[in-house]
Amino acid sequence: MEILIPGALPPATIAPELLSYVEKSCPALVECFISRRARILPLLPDDTGCTPLEALELLRRGYRADAPALTLGAGLGPLRAGVTLPHETVWIADLSSVTVGTTGAALVHPEALQITAQEADLLFDAVCGLWEGGPISALPLSPARWRIWLNGQPELTSMSPQAMTGMAMADWWPQHESVRQWRKLLNEIQMAWHDHPVNQARVERGAPPINSLWLYGGARGWKSPEGTVMPQLYTGLNESYTSSDWARWIEALPALSTHIATTLRTAPQTTLTLLGQAHGIELSPLVRPWWRQLLPATKQNWKTWWNLPN
Repeated sequence: MEILIPGALPPATIAPELLSYVEKSCPALVECFISRRARILPLLPDDTGCTPLEALELLRRGYRADAPALTLGAGLGPLRAGVTLPHETVWIADLSSVTVGTTGAALVHPEALQITAQEADLLFDAVCGLWEGGPISALPLSPARWRIWLNGQPELTSMSPQAMTGMAMADWWPQHESVRQWRKLLNEIQMAWHDHPVNQARVERGAPPINSLWLYGGARGWKSPEGTVMPQLYTGLNESYTSSDWARWIEALPALSTHIATTLRTAPQTTLTLLGQAHGIELSPLVRPWWRQLLPATKQNWKTWWNLPN
Protein backbone atom coordinates (compact mmCIF):
# COMPACT_ATOMS: atom_id res chain seq x y z
CA MET A 1 0.00 0.00 0.00
CA GLU A 2 1.07 3.58 -0.63
CA ILE A 3 -0.05 6.85 0.95
CA LEU A 4 0.42 10.10 -0.97
CA ILE A 5 0.85 13.16 1.26
CA PRO A 6 0.74 16.40 -0.74
CA GLY A 7 2.07 19.46 1.06
CA ALA A 8 4.52 17.45 3.18
CA LEU A 9 7.67 18.99 1.63
CA PRO A 10 7.80 22.73 2.34
CA PRO A 11 9.77 25.02 0.02
CA ALA A 12 13.47 25.22 0.83
CA THR A 13 13.03 28.88 1.79
CA ILE A 14 10.86 27.96 4.79
CA ALA A 15 11.84 24.32 5.51
CA PRO A 16 14.68 25.07 7.99
CA GLU A 17 12.31 27.11 10.15
CA LEU A 18 9.82 24.25 10.26
CA LEU A 19 12.27 21.49 11.20
CA SER A 20 11.88 21.78 14.94
CA TYR A 21 8.07 21.79 14.67
CA VAL A 22 8.12 18.63 12.54
CA GLU A 23 10.41 16.88 15.05
CA LYS A 24 8.19 17.92 17.97
CA SER A 25 4.70 17.53 16.48
CA CYS A 26 5.05 14.69 13.97
CA PRO A 27 7.22 11.99 15.60
CA ALA A 28 5.76 9.15 13.53
CA LEU A 29 6.88 10.87 10.34
CA VAL A 30 10.33 11.63 11.73
CA GLU A 31 10.71 7.98 12.70
CA CYS A 32 10.01 7.09 9.07
CA PHE A 33 12.56 9.68 7.97
CA ILE A 34 15.36 8.11 9.98
CA SER A 35 14.47 4.43 9.53
CA ARG A 36 13.35 4.16 5.91
CA ARG A 37 14.96 4.33 2.50
CA ALA A 38 14.31 7.69 0.79
CA ARG A 39 14.06 7.93 -2.99
CA ILE A 40 13.83 11.34 -4.63
CA LEU A 41 11.20 11.65 -7.37
CA PRO A 42 11.91 14.61 -9.70
CA LEU A 43 8.50 15.92 -10.76
CA LEU A 44 9.16 19.45 -12.02
CA PRO A 45 5.92 20.93 -13.41
CA ASP A 46 7.85 22.56 -16.27
CA ASP A 47 8.65 19.02 -17.45
CA THR A 48 5.49 17.13 -16.49
CA GLY A 49 2.88 19.79 -17.24
CA CYS A 50 1.15 19.18 -13.91
CA THR A 51 1.70 19.17 -10.15
CA PRO A 52 3.66 16.35 -8.49
CA LEU A 53 0.37 14.99 -7.08
CA GLU A 54 -1.26 14.99 -10.53
CA ALA A 55 1.85 13.39 -12.04
CA LEU A 56 1.86 10.54 -9.53
CA GLU A 57 -1.88 10.04 -9.95
CA LEU A 58 -1.36 9.59 -13.69
CA LEU A 59 1.67 7.33 -13.27
CA ARG A 60 0.02 5.17 -10.60
CA ARG A 61 -3.00 4.78 -12.89
CA GLY A 62 -0.65 3.46 -15.57
CA TYR A 63 -0.78 6.42 -17.96
CA ARG A 64 2.14 7.13 -20.26
CA ALA A 65 2.17 9.96 -22.81
CA ASP A 66 1.01 8.58 -26.17
CA ALA A 67 3.08 11.00 -28.27
CA PRO A 68 6.60 12.44 -27.81
CA ALA A 69 5.32 16.03 -27.94
CA LEU A 70 2.85 15.54 -25.09
CA THR A 71 3.60 16.30 -21.46
CA LEU A 72 2.60 13.74 -18.87
CA GLY A 73 -0.10 16.15 -17.69
CA ALA A 74 -1.85 15.99 -21.07
CA GLY A 75 -3.36 12.75 -19.80
CA LEU A 76 -5.44 14.75 -17.31
CA GLY A 77 -7.76 15.73 -20.16
CA PRO A 78 -9.19 12.26 -20.81
CA LEU A 79 -8.94 11.30 -17.13
CA ARG A 80 -11.01 14.25 -15.91
CA ALA A 81 -13.46 13.98 -18.79
CA GLY A 82 -13.90 10.23 -18.21
CA VAL A 83 -12.93 9.38 -21.81
CA THR A 84 -11.35 5.98 -22.43
CA LEU A 85 -11.79 5.61 -26.20
CA PRO A 86 -8.31 5.85 -27.77
CA HIS A 87 -9.52 7.55 -30.97
CA GLU A 88 -10.74 10.65 -29.06
CA THR A 89 -8.38 13.54 -28.33
CA VAL A 90 -9.61 15.32 -25.22
CA TRP A 91 -9.19 18.98 -24.29
CA ILE A 92 -10.69 20.48 -21.17
CA ALA A 93 -10.83 24.03 -19.81
CA ASP A 94 -11.21 25.04 -16.17
CA LEU A 95 -13.00 28.22 -15.18
CA SER A 96 -10.25 30.50 -13.91
CA SER A 97 -9.42 33.83 -12.37
CA VAL A 98 -6.57 35.85 -13.86
CA THR A 99 -4.86 38.60 -11.89
CA VAL A 100 -2.38 41.11 -13.28
CA GLY A 101 0.48 42.29 -11.08
CA THR A 102 3.91 43.80 -11.42
CA THR A 103 5.30 40.54 -12.82
CA GLY A 104 2.48 40.04 -15.32
CA ALA A 105 -0.64 37.89 -15.47
CA ALA A 106 -1.09 34.86 -13.21
CA LEU A 107 -3.79 32.36 -12.33
CA VAL A 108 -5.41 32.29 -8.92
CA HIS A 109 -5.09 28.80 -7.43
CA PRO A 110 -8.23 26.79 -8.35
CA GLU A 111 -8.92 25.84 -4.72
CA ALA A 112 -9.45 29.52 -3.89
CA LEU A 113 -12.29 29.96 -6.41
CA GLN A 114 -15.11 27.94 -4.79
CA ILE A 115 -17.41 28.17 -7.83
CA THR A 116 -21.01 27.18 -7.16
CA ALA A 117 -23.16 25.24 -9.61
CA GLN A 118 -25.52 28.22 -9.95
CA GLU A 119 -22.64 30.57 -10.79
CA ALA A 120 -21.26 28.12 -13.33
CA ASP A 121 -24.65 27.68 -15.02
CA LEU A 122 -25.19 31.43 -15.34
CA LEU A 123 -21.71 32.00 -16.75
CA PHE A 124 -22.13 29.19 -19.28
CA ASP A 125 -25.54 30.45 -20.37
CA ALA A 126 -24.07 33.92 -20.93
CA VAL A 127 -21.58 32.68 -23.54
CA CYS A 128 -22.86 29.40 -25.01
CA GLY A 129 -24.15 31.20 -28.12
CA LEU A 130 -20.69 32.50 -28.99
CA TRP A 131 -19.53 29.26 -30.61
CA GLU A 132 -22.82 28.29 -32.27
CA GLY A 133 -22.12 27.24 -35.85
CA GLY A 134 -18.37 27.65 -35.37
CA PRO A 135 -15.48 25.15 -35.36
CA ILE A 136 -15.24 25.05 -31.56
CA SER A 137 -17.77 23.75 -29.06
CA ALA A 138 -17.94 23.27 -25.30
CA LEU A 139 -19.95 21.33 -22.75
CA PRO A 140 -19.81 21.59 -18.93
CA LEU A 141 -18.42 18.57 -17.10
CA SER A 142 -18.71 20.07 -13.61
CA PRO A 143 -19.21 23.55 -12.14
CA ALA A 144 -15.56 24.47 -12.72
CA ARG A 145 -14.72 22.49 -15.84
CA TRP A 146 -15.77 22.28 -19.51
CA ARG A 147 -14.86 19.84 -22.21
CA ILE A 148 -13.66 21.66 -25.33
CA TRP A 149 -13.79 20.38 -28.92
CA LEU A 150 -11.21 22.18 -31.08
CA ASN A 151 -10.75 22.07 -34.83
CA GLY A 152 -7.67 20.37 -36.28
CA GLN A 153 -4.62 19.47 -34.20
CA PRO A 154 -3.70 22.54 -32.12
CA GLU A 155 -0.09 22.94 -31.06
CA LEU A 156 -0.30 23.60 -27.35
CA THR A 157 1.87 22.45 -24.47
CA SER A 158 -0.49 21.27 -21.73
CA MET A 159 -0.05 22.70 -18.25
CA SER A 160 -2.68 22.08 -15.58
CA PRO A 161 -4.15 25.13 -13.79
CA GLN A 162 -3.05 23.70 -10.43
CA ALA A 163 0.55 23.63 -11.67
CA MET A 164 0.29 27.18 -13.02
CA THR A 165 0.20 28.65 -9.51
CA GLY A 166 3.17 30.97 -9.16
CA MET A 167 4.07 30.73 -12.85
CA ALA A 168 3.93 33.51 -15.43
CA MET A 169 1.02 32.95 -17.79
CA ALA A 170 2.98 34.46 -20.65
CA ASP A 171 5.33 31.46 -20.64
CA TRP A 172 2.45 29.04 -21.24
CA TRP A 173 -0.09 31.09 -23.16
CA PRO A 174 -0.95 29.40 -26.50
CA GLN A 175 0.63 31.45 -29.29
CA HIS A 176 0.64 29.09 -32.28
CA GLU A 177 -1.54 29.91 -35.28
CA SER A 178 -3.39 26.61 -34.80
CA VAL A 179 -4.90 27.99 -31.57
CA ARG A 180 -5.89 31.36 -33.02
CA GLN A 181 -9.63 30.57 -33.12
CA TRP A 182 -9.54 29.45 -29.48
CA ARG A 183 -7.83 32.69 -28.46
CA LYS A 184 -10.46 34.68 -30.36
CA LEU A 185 -13.33 32.80 -28.67
CA LEU A 186 -11.71 33.13 -25.26
CA ASN A 187 -11.40 36.88 -25.72
CA GLU A 188 -15.13 37.11 -26.47
CA ILE A 189 -15.93 35.00 -23.38
CA GLN A 190 -13.76 37.23 -21.20
CA MET A 191 -15.57 40.35 -22.43
CA ALA A 192 -18.97 38.77 -21.75
CA TRP A 193 -17.94 37.83 -18.21
CA HIS A 194 -16.23 41.11 -17.34
CA ASP A 195 -19.28 42.86 -15.84
CA HIS A 196 -21.47 39.78 -15.41
CA PRO A 197 -23.67 39.85 -12.29
CA VAL A 198 -22.03 36.65 -11.05
CA ASN A 199 -18.65 38.38 -10.98
CA GLN A 200 -20.06 41.57 -9.53
CA ALA A 201 -21.49 39.53 -6.65
CA ARG A 202 -18.22 37.63 -6.20
CA VAL A 203 -16.18 40.82 -6.03
CA GLU A 204 -18.61 42.32 -3.50
CA ARG A 205 -18.10 39.38 -1.15
CA GLY A 206 -14.31 39.34 -1.68
CA ALA A 207 -14.12 36.28 -3.96
CA PRO A 208 -11.95 36.24 -7.10
CA PRO A 209 -13.94 36.96 -10.28
CA ILE A 210 -14.25 34.18 -12.86
CA ASN A 211 -12.78 35.95 -15.87
CA SER A 212 -11.12 33.31 -18.02
CA LEU A 213 -10.70 29.65 -18.97
CA TRP A 214 -7.48 27.64 -18.82
CA LEU A 215 -7.14 25.08 -21.62
CA TYR A 216 -5.15 21.87 -21.13
CA GLY A 217 -5.13 18.17 -22.03
CA GLY A 218 -4.69 17.00 -25.60
CA ALA A 219 -4.07 13.29 -25.02
CA ARG A 220 -6.16 10.50 -26.46
CA GLY A 221 -8.58 8.56 -24.31
CA TRP A 222 -7.04 5.94 -22.04
CA LYS A 223 -7.88 3.69 -19.12
CA SER A 224 -5.96 2.07 -16.32
CA PRO A 225 -4.81 -1.55 -16.65
CA GLU A 226 -6.94 -4.18 -14.97
CA GLY A 227 -6.12 -4.63 -11.30
CA THR A 228 -4.64 -1.15 -10.82
CA VAL A 229 -4.63 -0.23 -7.14
CA MET A 230 -4.49 3.48 -6.40
CA PRO A 231 -2.64 4.92 -3.40
CA GLN A 232 -4.51 6.41 -0.49
CA LEU A 233 -4.49 10.21 -0.38
CA TYR A 234 -3.91 12.16 2.82
CA THR A 235 -4.97 15.79 2.36
CA GLY A 236 -4.63 17.15 5.88
CA LEU A 237 -1.68 19.42 4.97
CA ASN A 238 -2.74 20.44 1.49
CA GLU A 239 -4.92 23.48 2.12
CA SER A 240 -2.50 25.20 4.50
CA TYR A 241 0.41 24.34 2.18
CA THR A 242 -1.33 25.78 -0.89
CA SER A 243 -2.08 29.03 0.92
CA SER A 244 1.40 29.15 2.56
CA ASP A 245 -0.27 29.31 5.97
CA TRP A 246 2.56 27.71 7.92
CA ALA A 247 0.95 28.26 11.32
CA ARG A 248 -2.01 26.10 10.22
CA TRP A 249 0.42 23.66 8.61
CA ILE A 250 2.17 23.20 11.95
CA GLU A 251 -1.18 22.75 13.70
CA ALA A 252 -2.02 19.92 11.27
CA LEU A 253 1.15 17.91 12.02
CA PRO A 254 -0.12 15.98 15.08
CA ALA A 255 -3.07 14.60 13.10
CA LEU A 256 -0.67 13.43 10.38
CA SER A 257 1.53 11.75 12.99
CA THR A 258 -1.47 9.90 14.42
CA HIS A 259 -2.58 8.81 10.95
CA ILE A 260 0.87 7.47 10.05
CA ALA A 261 1.30 5.65 13.37
CA THR A 262 -2.14 4.06 13.12
CA THR A 263 -1.59 2.96 9.53
CA LEU A 264 1.86 1.48 10.12
CA ARG A 265 0.69 -0.53 13.10
CA THR A 266 -1.67 -2.49 10.87
CA ALA A 267 0.27 -2.24 7.58
CA PRO A 268 3.98 -1.75 8.39
CA GLN A 269 5.09 -2.23 4.76
CA THR A 270 3.14 0.82 3.63
CA THR A 271 5.12 3.27 1.49
CA LEU A 272 4.78 6.97 2.29
CA THR A 273 5.26 9.41 -0.59
CA LEU A 274 5.69 13.02 0.43
CA LEU A 275 5.06 15.74 -2.14
CA GLY A 276 6.16 19.33 -2.57
CA GLN A 277 6.06 21.84 -5.39
CA ALA A 278 8.56 20.19 -7.72
CA HIS A 279 9.49 16.77 -6.37
CA GLY A 280 8.48 13.92 -4.13
CA ILE A 281 10.22 11.71 -1.59
CA GLU A 282 9.26 8.05 -1.51
CA LEU A 283 9.84 6.48 1.91
CA SER A 284 9.83 2.69 1.73
CA PRO A 285 10.73 0.11 4.40
CA LEU A 286 14.35 -0.99 4.46
CA VAL A 287 14.86 -4.66 3.70
CA ARG A 288 17.82 -5.73 5.86
CA PRO A 289 19.66 -9.04 5.60
CA TRP A 290 19.12 -11.26 8.60
CA TRP A 291 22.63 -10.74 9.89
CA ARG A 292 22.24 -6.93 9.83
CA GLN A 293 19.10 -7.24 11.90
CA LEU A 294 21.36 -8.26 14.79
CA LEU A 295 23.00 -4.81 14.63
CA PRO A 296 21.49 -1.43 15.51
CA ALA A 297 19.64 0.11 12.58
CA THR A 298 21.44 2.91 10.73
CA LYS A 299 19.65 6.23 11.01
CA GLN A 300 19.10 8.04 7.72
CA ASN A 301 20.29 11.63 7.40
CA TRP A 302 16.90 12.95 6.32
CA LYS A 303 17.75 16.63 6.71
CA THR A 304 19.88 16.49 3.58
CA TRP A 305 16.83 16.00 1.39
CA TRP A 306 14.34 17.92 3.54
CA ASN A 307 15.96 21.17 2.33
CA LEU A 308 16.07 20.30 -1.36
CA PRO A 309 15.06 23.21 -3.64
CA ASN A 310 11.33 23.08 -4.25
